Amino acid sequence: MIFDRRAFLSAVTSAIAVSTGVAAVAGCAQGYPPRVVPAPRSLKTGDLFTLGSTRFVDHSPLAGLLERHVFKRSDGVHLFGYGDLSEREHATLDRYILGLAEFSIEALDRREQYAYWLNLYNALVLRLVLSRYMVLSIRDIDFGVSPLGTGPFERKLIAVRGEALSLSDIRNSILRRIFNDPRLHYGLCDGAVGSPNLQQRVFTGERVDWMLDGAALDFIHHPRAVRRQGLKLVLSDLYSWYADDFGGAPVGVLSHLQSFSGPGLLADLRPELELCYEFDWSLNDGTGIRN
Repeated sequence: MIFDRRAFLSAVTSAIAVSTGVAAVAGCAQGYPPRVVPAPRSLKTGDLFTLGSTRFVDHSPLAGLLERHVFKRSDGVHLFGYGDLSEREHATLDRYILGLAEFSIEALDRREQYAYWLNLYNALVLRLVLSRYMVLSIRDIDFGVSPLGTGPFERKLIAVRGEALSLSDIRNSILRRIFNDPRLHYGLCDGAVGSPNLQQRVFTGERVDWMLDGAALDFIHHPRAVRRQGLKLVLSDLYSWYADDFGGAPVGVLSHLQSFSGPGLLADLRPELELCYEFDWSLNDGTGIRN
């Protein structure tokens, strides 16, 4: 008998909902505690760069994994076949991350560094999920070191230039602090269906700008990011957690969304609508679908 992981997890999820009395509610349901966004820390990592540098990072190991294991579901959400990776591909991902950790990032210009941090973040999320595969959500990963445990975003996962970094450090204390670009959030995938899509190709300094623009357009025009529901405008929690990055809620967020919206969506971005936020933390797992 072939083990159907998706059917198994679906059954487990249904059983939990019945036993706890929790059911999915259309529009702004919260299945996990709200995400806490820490203030940026003062880090030395990432501050140095080389203006006009022509050096670049070889991201081809990650590019191969994305090409083989990322695919678009019929509703436009990208899934990753975590369980389809071979032992050799696991080792390839480990070597790639080690290579990034050892790379002299101060020798890169700012655009190459931007691509470096986006790719590193996404690669670390992949490795983290693979290390705890069979979880329903990345939010279920708890390292349990302290009495309250250490969640997946605060756990130190890598050391760059001698500084231990977590996913939160990379997003909040490096990318947000240094690049000050709201589009960066569209380039980061937290291994969740509700996240912006994991791209099917790697970021590079040459294409980071247009890839982020494309990722923003793709996410904003999907209902998991923005949708009208009666007298409510249901937005991704991304626009709540990082509201300041998008210009502040509600006016700045709506203005940001309008700048990427086509005529159909623009008609729904009305300031008189009640704003409501939600996020689907279900794992973006596509294991076995291509087989």
